[in-house]
Amino acid sequence: PKRTYCTKCSPNPIILILISVTMFKACTDCHQRQYDKLKAKCTAMSHEERLALAKRTNAAAMGMIVAGFGCFGGLVGGLWHQMGAGALGAGFGGACGLWFGSCGVFEEAKLILKLDKELTATAEENEEAV
Repeated sequence: PKRTYCTKCSPNPIILILISVTMFKACTDCHQRQYDKLKAKCTAMSHEERLALAKRTNAAAMGMIVAGFGCFGGLVGGLWHQMGAGALGAGFGGACGLWFGSCGVFEEAKLILKLDKELTATAEENEEAV
């Protein structure tokens, strides 16, 4: 398979610049490291702690969405007298980072719940075997 680098693990600064301009995809190694780190964290927790972590992570993503609306409103309200309707674009552009950034946090919460189901199922199988 073709090796793709991301901005976190690029060996060369020139490649890093080209990557940041041309593609926004993380490499498979980074995804696997993140997954392994989260799985190790979830494995060390109890079922209730994993559910609480998923709930907190989901609440953090919701907070990012609400902060995006605040950012949008603040920028539009603050720039309207200087820019007119162009303030809508500035507000939307400023809020997009929070709105679209929350997607990754929602995905992490879903992954935590998925790992919880897997770990709970393996724990139940181990109890039945004993």
